[in-house]
Amino acid sequence: MRILAIDDESEILQLMEKALRGQYQVDTVQFPVQTIPEDISVYDLIITDVTMPEVSGYDLLVQIRETVDCPIIFLSAKALEEDVVYGLSIGADDYIRKPFSIAELRARIAAHIRRDNRETVGNVIKDGQILIYPKESILKVNGNPVELTKSEFDIVTLLFKNKGQIFSKGQIYELIYGFDKDGDESAITEHIKNLRRKLKQFGVEPIETVWGVGYKWKKQM
Repeated sequence: MRILAIDDESEILQLMEKALRGQYQVDTVQFPVQTIPEDISVYDLIITDVTMPEVSGYDLLVQIRETVDCPIIFLSAKALEEDVVYGLSIGADDYIRKPFSIAELRARIAAHIRRDNRETVGNVIKDGQILIYPKESILKVNGNPVELTKSEFDIVTLLFKNKGQIFSKGQIYELIYGFDKDGDESAITEHIKNLRRKLKQFGVEPIETVWGVGYKWKKQM
């Protein structure tokens, strides 16, 4: 497994490289001093700082998201909820606040890689106008593909396969990421909001909020 770590602080890069060495192949880039690899699509996971000189992690994600589909994790000392919400809304899969523990970093990475490599059975599942192709990680509405991040696709698939069942934010987080000790459940709220916005563009609104409980999938006609 290859991981790319991007930060403007060499000490942080050295810490991550040392912590992950032996378990993963870790390449580090002190950005913007060094150049981002042209073959960035070869990586299985990317970790990038948010606050960097000249180009922010947000801007960097927008630049690379079209060429990579691996999980992308933000690192940031910014602890405001709107920062987390914005990062997730532009395509990040997770957000780790600095300072972070090595145990948390390893757990988050392992969860994302495990989720990314998880095998899914079945060729296609259908509900009305909505079709999901689990093996290809594709969702279509009336034949039109809907662009989703990996986290969004896993959440919509979980709800889709369990029509009518209510899941709390905590349950969704644990089922998707595999752990919940240090998880930020607000990420699920933002992913759900993004999913609704993207699906509504195609005229479907299958995700229902059960107030005070969680979310469920409404069967389509």
